[in-house]
Amino acid sequence: MKKLTYLASAIATAFAANAYADVSVSGSSNVGYLSDVTGDGRLSIGSSVDFSLSTTTANGIGMSAGLSITVDQDADNGAAVGGGQSLTFTTGGATITVGDVELADTPGSVGGTVGNLVGDVGQFDSDVSTGFADDDGSGVKISTAMGAATLTIGYIADDNSNNSSNITDATDTMSQFSISMPLGAYTINAGMADHDNNETASGASVSAALGGGTLTVGYSAQTLNADAAAVAGSGFSVVATTGAVTGTAAVTASADDLTTTGDSEVMGATYAMSLDADTSLSIGYQSAKDADSDSTTRMDLSLSRSLGGGASVYLDVRTLSGDTDTNGDGTAIGFGTSVAF
Repeated sequence: MKKLTYLASAIATAFAANAYADVSVSGSSNVGYLSDVTGDGRLSIGSSVDFSLSTTTANGIGMSAGLSITVDQDADNGAAVGGGQSLTFTTGGATITVGDVELADTPGSVGGTVGNLVGDVGQFDSDVSTGFADDDGSGVKISTAMGAATLTIGYIADDNSNNSSNITDATDTMSQFSISMPLGAYTINAGMADHDNNETASGASVSAALGGGTLTVGYSAQTLNADAAAVAGSGFSVVATTGAVTGTAAVTASADDLTTTGDSEVMGATYAMSLDADTSLSIGYQSAKDADSDSTTRMDLSLSRSLGGGASVYLDVRTLSGDTDTNGDGTAIGFGTSVAF
């Protein structure tokens, strides 16, 4: 993103005349019109200003942090401040982030191509549960090159906190391992994740050049716990230590949350290509099923054209079918303009 040079210079000057840190400011904005799955028309606007702070020590260790001011496109709201809850170190080819980290809990899951306007504002409401109950918290994440491969290891010591936590008494921990490796004409990404509440995940994806574009196929499997809120009042209960569900009353398969502890799986594919120097097209497919036997099928199409100067126009389409809440399935179409400053 293009730097806002004058504003960055003013902020940097405020620190000290002999400051060694680099301060850059960038921003983005998105305005779009959406016909959601309920048939309603929506106008949504979102913007952000992002501050990047970085420096390099005398022995070559890089340090960086970031803050942001964001107006979320998902709902009608004011600006909110985010970031500042982690510090990133770079040294010897490794990148280490300490503080608030988010770990991948659906490794190998692919198939999404649409942006925020259709994906998050489109009012889709699937009954299929995938991903851990929580994959974000205070911890550390390390990424490093090993030959041609890239290895990433992450550990969350407490998923109930972000930048200040009691590590000694923390019990909600998570770990994650992934590797990305080129093998001839293919690139393979594989990973696994584990939470101390007995939720686990594993999966892989493979990418390859095909017909002037890139095809990616992937598979992800997760073992997830039943949601206590969904089970409450149904005659069932959840065993806290194992996530097992006990009881004999009937459970509605179309409940909002997972009512059965067990396995979920996601299979998907994407294909992305450039139509010309300024225009790109991508399509996606995803099929998902959980332990409640709820399943969905999703199709995406995205078309984007650069206008220069960091601006572009786009058209996104998503169709969802299968087990959803009332009016949670169907087709959403959105178009608009996004710009990076």
